[in-house]
Amino acid sequence: MTTLAFMPPADQPPLTVLTGLTSWTWDPYMLVPLAAAAVAYLWGVRVLRRRGDVWEPKRVAYWLLGLAIVLLGTSSMLGVYDRTLFWVPAMQHMLLQMIAPVPLVLGAPMTLALRTLPPRWRAVLLAVVHCPPARFIAHPVVAFMLFAATQFAFYYTRIYDLSLTNVWVHDLTHVHFVLIGFLFYWSLIGLDPVPHRPPFVLTFFLVVGLGPVHILLGIPIMMMNTLLGGGYYESLDRTWGPTLLGDQNLGGGILWGFGDVSAAVLVAAFAAQWYRTDRRDAVRTDRALDRIYGDSPTMTPWWVADATDRKPSGSS
Repeated sequence: MTTLAFMPPADQPPLTVLTGLTSWTWDPYMLVPLAAAAVAYLWGVRVLRRRGDVWEPKRVAYWLLGLAIVLLGTSSMLGVYDRTLFWVPAMQHMLLQMIAPVPLVLGAPMTLALRTLPPRWRAVLLAVVHCPPARFIAHPVVAFMLFAATQFAFYYTRIYDLSLTNVWVHDLTHVHFVLIGFLFYWSLIGLDPVPHRPPFVLTFFLVVGLGPVHILLGIPIMMMNTLLGGGYYESLDRTWGPTLLGDQNLGGGILWGFGDVSAAVLVAAFAAQWYRTDRRDAVRTDRALDRIYGDSPTMTPWWVADATDRKPSGSS
């Protein structure tokens, strides 16, 4: 049976700066969904603008950036060498799960769909999002657990071995990493109509929790003396680059370091968002008080006014 899905040969030439920049692979089963996602999103924006509605250009930029990162992770050198060196899929999966979903969520695709789809389809979409199974997996704590468990299940079960030899497992794991990352960030950022609106403190601590997850994932792999997928890598008989164990140790370091750095950046971003939200709330509170009590800069504070009213008559 003929299939268009394929994986590049595992016996690649030595990885250099030149081969790293010029090595690309084009799997239709990865390219077609990415192209369809880009076209559908741009069509939705066009529908909005033709009827005079506004859609922020930065949302379009975020969406296209996220798709471009997925393309980079699956079709660039990372897609060519992901069955040749252990550290390459480690970098690839961090990119697909930790980085690409963030701009995809910031593109607010569900909000765009709800503003452009016919009423019947909008009702169907909302019904799916708010049905009990969706509400369960979209809870931030559940999404975090799925996000964390994905990496451990991938590396510590036969899934990793199968991803090196089976084209469907290979491609589906890439899709899964992007989707599970999207679910996690979608449940936290909440630009779209999500089933749950977690308090900011919970959101912040879940993002902080990404650091320990990658420590527990990366350090054991970095310190292992046995090989993951050892039989497969030994069969390649690679004569260039790091040793098999050194390659795996490097991959474990990437899972640890890349994950922790990404988590630190996300923590800083959420802290900045928290600060901006707090300032906006303070401004709204001040405006509400001004509407009630006036906004004159010389208005006597209430505690001073009360003291004046209580002052005995005739005193200086």
